[in-house]
Amino acid sequence: MIEVFLLVIALIWLIFASVSDFKTREVPDWLSYSLIAIGFSSALLKSIVFKDLSVFYSVFAFGIMFLVSLLLYYTKQWGGGDVKLLIGLFTLFPIYPLELLKYFNPNLQLPFILIFLINLAIIGAIYSLFYGGYLLIKNKINLVSETKKYKMHKSFVYFPLLLLLISIIVQDVIIKLLLLSLGFIILVTPILFIYIKIIENKCMFKKINVNSLTEGDWITHNIYYKGKLIYNKNSPGVVKKDIDLLKKIKIRYVIVKEGIPFIPSFLIAFIITIIFGNLLRI
Repeated sequence: MIEVFLLVIALIWLIFASVSDFKTREVPDWLSYSLIAIGFSSALLKSIVFKDLSVFYSVFAFGIMFLVSLLLYYTKQWGGGDVKLLIGLFTLFPIYPLELLKYFNPNLQLPFILIFLINLAIIGAIYSLFYGGYLLIKNKINLVSETKKYKMHKSFVYFPLLLLLISIIVQDVIIKLLLLSLGFIILVTPILFIYIKIIENKCMFKKINVNSLTEGDWITHNIYYKGKLIYNKNSPGVVKKDIDLLKKIKIRYVIVKEGIPFIPSFLIAFIITIIFGNLLRI
């Protein structure tokens, strides 16, 4: 019963975090830290009562997700709130909650954390594409006219056509599918790249007052004061001392890159993982 209770907590926390991410582009730290605290506490309790390895699983999951999250944070894929929430979520659920097998029949041939990350990659990609479309409509961007500004090399069209012709000749079904899949990937990849670049350039850069900066915001340009670099655009995000310094030297405006509110894809991927397991069925 305790795992069902913890699942309810996780879902409520993820819903609250999703709403907060939509409204403010931030996830309150107390959500992540409380998940970590609840995760370790419940694991310790289960280890004492049932004499199992629950604490070890939680510690191991915490360590793995900490490393994964650091990688995503310092490569500017996710913000600080995203990574902390992910660490908290898998400290709470390092393995699939076995009580739920009474209600669901998920594909669990891979470790639970890996299954979630696979599902998150799929759901996150779909979610980002649709949210990007919403941003284009919201900002009244003409996608057709913007696309014409980018030139796609002819080989990205000719090569898939060549693979299509070869697939028609080939009799083996598996090879035929592989050729068609490869051709599709080659054709779609540059189109998606152009789509993402248009969204990024037209919808995600914003000039804001320094007083509106919050920790984790990504400033897109170097800032100098008296010939000295005081902020490097390659930093993963501003921290409090950066904001205080910018205010002190009377920098008024900066350009930041806004991220997509990504936490809702966490919620969707987590629900799908609990119910169905691995979407790729491997």
